[in-house]
Amino acid sequence: MNKKTAFLFPGQGSQYAGMFDLVKDTSVAKDYIAQFEDRLHYRFDSFKEEALQQTWVTQPALFTMSAIYTTLLKEEGICPQFVAGHSLGEFSALLAAQFFSFQDGLATVCLRGKLMQEVSSHSEGKMAAIIGLPREIVVSICEECSVFGIVSAVNFNSPNQTVISGQTDALQKACELAKASKAKLVVPLSVSAAFHSSLMEPLREPFGKAFQSISLSDASVPVIQNVDALPHQQKQIIVENLISQLHKPVLWQDSIETLLSLGVNTFIEAGPKKVLTGLMKHLPFQTLPSEEWIKAKGNLK
Repeated sequence: MNKKTAFLFPGQGSQYAGMFDLVKDTSVAKDYIAQFEDRLHYRFDSFKEEALQQTWVTQPALFTMSAIYTTLLKEEGICPQFVAGHSLGEFSALLAAQFFSFQDGLATVCLRGKLMQEVSSHSEGKMAAIIGLPREIVVSICEECSVFGIVSAVNFNSPNQTVISGQTDALQKACELAKASKAKLVVPLSVSAAFHSSLMEPLREPFGKAFQSISLSDASVPVIQNVDALPHQQKQIIVENLISQLHKPVLWQDSIETLLSLGVNTFIEAGPKKVLTGLMKHLPFQTLPSEEWIKAKGNLK
């Protein structure tokens, strides 16, 4: 069997204080961190857990960490034939596919985080993970609870995990109904707003303007995008999908199925922790979180 590799990039939720420690001595990390600190005027190694829960901080920090891992992997001759990222991770995937420079990508991610932080300050909303129910049932529950306000299924992460998002009252009703429907777990997420729901739609216009002032290229390898779970390389299509991703569901399970259909048999998670490869335990393919790769490899320069 020919080896086909995909890099996977996590989104918010994979960050943690100290995530920099494994790579901090590499010249690659020092270069990216210098660029991060120059733009944000914030010492990367000073982040505490509380700061990393703030969207405007989390997004550029994770983007930077994934850039470090991607570069370290490529310097070792490990290159992807496909890339995919979960929510924020899609921007890291596009960096790996040479869609934009690190500086332009960081500027775009900073704006995205800032806009989302602003929405959270004047728009009530929450998210929760529903574990142990088929996605069709979760979608039905959200439809039933929409009489209480906006609530919808927004992250289809795996056959057994779907994240819902919406206004507080409607989301609470949906969580109660999920428990009554024998969900194994209902887990409130530590986020500041109802991401990927229709409450994010007002961000389309201000976020779309970000792409008018940066240099973009067609992707060098196919990027499986969140909104349709299909491979794309044309920059115009990629931009439209990125803007729509703000208020449309993340089709992550579908994206993995697309990669499998394209013959991918090795998945490397280029970011902190192993959130995405952890969702793939049921698949008979090689999965490798970058943190485990770094530990096995030893010190890199």
